[in-house]
Amino acid sequence: VEGLSVQEINYAKNEIYARYGRKFASQELQDYFNSKDWYYGTIEPEDFDKGNYLSDLENKNAAFLSKVEKEMGVYQLDK
Repeated sequence: VEGLSVQEINYAKNEIYARYGRKFASQELQDYFNSKDWYYGTIEPEDFDKGNYLSDLENKNAAFLSKVEKEMGVYQLDK
């Protein structure tokens, strides 16, 4: 993650969820992932339970990216 911006870290973290079809309350994230040919949003944000979708490794990666993002100053979506 060295050399990535806080925005890129945030997007990387959310890509883990997007790959399972999670939709996003953030219009910025929704627009970003809608622009990807691999993305098919099918799960509403409030219905997405990480425990039901992510592997242990994916959960650890998301937690790591979240930690790095917090250390850098949390990215403010939808500016």
